[in-house]
Amino acid sequence: MFGYVVVNINNLTEEARARYGAAYCGLCHRLGALHGLRGRMTLSYDLTFLNLLLCSLYEGETEEHSGESRCPIHPLRPKAWIHAGPTDYCADMSVALHYYSGLDKWQDDRNPAGWALAKALEEKVVQVALHWPRQCAAIRENLAQLNRYEAENCTDLDAVCGCFGALMEELFDYRQDHWSAELRALGRNLGQFIYLLDAYDDLPKDEKKGSYNPLRPLAGRADYHQTIEESLELLMAQAAQAFERLPCVQDADLLRNILYSGVWIRHSAVAQRDKKG
Repeated sequence: MFGYVVVNINNLTEEARARYGAAYCGLCHRLGALHGLRGRMTLSYDLTFLNLLLCSLYEGETEEHSGESRCPIHPLRPKAWIHAGPTDYCADMSVALHYYSGLDKWQDDRNPAGWALAKALEEKVVQVALHWPRQCAAIRENLAQLNRYEAENCTDLDAVCGCFGALMEELFDYRQDHWSAELRALGRNLGQFIYLLDAYDDLPKDEKKGSYNPLRPLAGRADYHQTIEESLELLMAQAAQAFERLPCVQDADLLRNILYSGVWIRHSAVAQRDKKG
């Protein structure tokens, strides 16, 4: 379920592209510093969005650091990076999400890649869970509930999407402060959007394999694609409304690019694939 919350690079200025790249590398930089090379394996665009959001919302409360360095992916050419206080939180959440997701895949269907990922992150996640018990508990509990829904072959979209929404709601609520209501609404709706789009994306593959997908009963309806599109639009509208209530100034252009344009890139690809199919 990673890789849906992306930037639309074609709609950015060169300056904004550089800023986004530096934020992405900044998260990678802190993943490496806190969790080593194994931590860097969990780098994602989704957590880069959360990093940009929290650093913007809490701008000025912690110092923004910047620099250039080489990394295993770019060993020859130094890459610019930036990070601030919330970046370390996002790095920890990245490790936790990938660890529990990998463990869930192993326990669910003995997925070897899931086992390898969980094993690689096992030592690191112990400290993350001690530092952020509320968020890690939310990841564990909601992934476990999703497993139960899968075992029951649940087709209640509100229930299954809401489960991942509840997980993201806790992750976005960084400090439980006066911005909690907006952050939780943004995380909840974005999480539901991610789960629904992931199910929409995976449906052809799941049908071939006979795997669980909550959209299978809807797929034969004439209004299937329209129904999914309307649901996705509503969720993102609610997420955007919550974002607009936050006083984000720094990187607001990047954040709006992601929320209003970037998140639809994968949807467009899926829609085009289904038309051809």
